Amino acid sequence: MNERIISCSDMILKAANISTSPANELPDVWKNTVSKIKTSRDEDKLRRMPIGERLAGNTRVIDLKNGILLIETDHSGWIQYLKMYQKFIITGINRALPDLKITNFAFRIAGSNVNLSNNYNDLVKKEKEKFEQKTLENDKILNANIQKKDEDSSKSLPPELLEKFENMRRSLLTENNNK
Repeated sequence: MNERIISCSDMILKAANISTSPANELPDVWKNTVSKIKTSRDEDKLRRMPIGERLAGNTRVIDLKNGILLIETDHSGWIQYLKMYQKFIITGINRALPDLKITNFAFRIAGSNVNLSNNYNDLVKKEKEKFEQKTLENDKILNANIQKKDEDSSKSLPPELLEKFENMRRSLLTENNNK
């Protein structure tokens, strides 16, 4: 890519003398880093634009969360190239913007409404539902075991003692009702 050509947003920011945070610089650093990718095949250089510039033109940064960069592409074939050059791109971005600490990429095809936060929230919701279901199943098992244990323990007591406990229970219930 020609270093003298800058985007309209960069011109406006430079004209207004507005400083940008690393997160706002990420799309430009992405394009610059991806544009530096060169192929080793000489025939590619003669016939068409270098692969890095084509990648930069067909991909864009959508989201950054927990060190994972969500990249949107025009076609699934570009994802394969991005995966091949992933280490190079991550190293370049981390050198330019070390505060972001990017570790991995996630991809989506243009037109799909996938966000990192939506995927994460959906995953958490599903796991929570599984956990609640498992908890309900465990509660049923525990209650059944407690009931069985109570029945077993009541059978092991002598009848005289069971009668005294029953009388105590009735007296407690009637005293509470009288108050």
